[in-house]
Amino acid sequence: MILSELIDQVKEASVESQERNGKKEVKFIVGLGRTLLKSFIPFTLTDYFNNPEICLETQLKWKLFWHKEIRDDTVVRAAVGVDYVVALEPSLFGVESIFSENTDPTYGKPIIKERDDIERLKVPDFYKSGLMPRVHAIYSTLQELVKGEIPILFPGFARGPWSVACMLRGFTPLYYDLMDDPAFVHRLMNFIVTSRIEWERERCKFLGIKPQDLGYRWNYCVYRDPANSDQYNDEVDGSLFSLATYREFILPYEKKLADFYGGVDYYHSCGNLTPFLPYITQLKGLRMLHVSPHTDLGLAYQLRKPETILQISLDPVNDIVQASAVEMEAKARQILVKTKGENVQIWADALYEGAHYTLEQVKTWLEISRDVYAEFKATKASPGEGALHE
Repeated sequence: MILSELIDQVKEASVESQERNGKKEVKFIVGLGRTLLKSFIPFTLTDYFNNPEICLETQLKWKLFWHKEIRDDTVVRAAVGVDYVVALEPSLFGVESIFSENTDPTYGKPIIKERDDIERLKVPDFYKSGLMPRVHAIYSTLQELVKGEIPILFPGFARGPWSVACMLRGFTPLYYDLMDDPAFVHRLMNFIVTSRIEWERERCKFLGIKPQDLGYRWNYCVYRDPANSDQYNDEVDGSLFSLATYREFILPYEKKLADFYGGVDYYHSCGNLTPFLPYITQLKGLRMLHVSPHTDLGLAYQLRKPETILQISLDPVNDIVQASAVEMEAKARQILVKTKGENVQIWADALYEGAHYTLEQVKTWLEISRDVYAEFKATKASPGEGALHE
């Protein structure tokens, strides 16, 4: 199939999926990674990240695959973009980028081995630092290939300040720093936030947008579409440090970014956010909050503002790949009861292995979850006829 035909089909899929999924109060979303998608759409990760033509064709094909085969509540976007996932941000400061045929790009060893090493760090150059020359080159080539038929999306700075601090310093040394030299931690966090703000200003100038513009989104981890203000913070985890540590060393810098962007569109952590929820839920402009299997869903529902969407991520192994139909049904009921089905998205994401069996499990989960939700809505509309019990 020639490129123009693929683009036309993706445009049609975008319109259809918007009509079908655009206004649902409860959405069921699937997140398949590239390492799984390449089982259905033949490509190699080496070619994908080095050949813009393969990058473009592959993205268009997996959008059509998603629309035709998975049929979750994703709104397919008629756009493609550049996505180096977790490798981009640390590369800006000099951390090595690691490419592999078996995984998405990742990052190498921390570059702050001694605290004095911070003196050598510089605010990233939007054009020259880390992966940026590669990003600009691919972005330019993709624009030439599509000839204005669809937008090409430019990546942003998605990782939160604590996440980047861990990448630059390393988990264990940074935790020792919290005890031995708290002033150093504050200095590092402030440098990271300042760097992101300066880099973002240059990016917005390049794209002709404003930092506060929520309408500009890009590709991230295949199935995510961050806005400028997103904060991805898997390293923010209440199982690793105290609430006092979060309030002193992390929250002020998250707030500083929120002030710069005019809010936080999306806050993400695969860790346990439970102790920090009273503060995270109050971040300015929070549109969506990620609730992992390790975070207390009931408390998140209780504390979130009504306008904040709860993005409830299931355990990819226990709740999807290895789950029985009975277990899937019970999980869907439990979530709907706890949240009253109000402004939530339920995600079967972080699925990177398993190929055809995983896909069949995903389809089973979608069918069962939608049936449970239909029953839930009917019961909610006619409360006198009984209740959907947890």
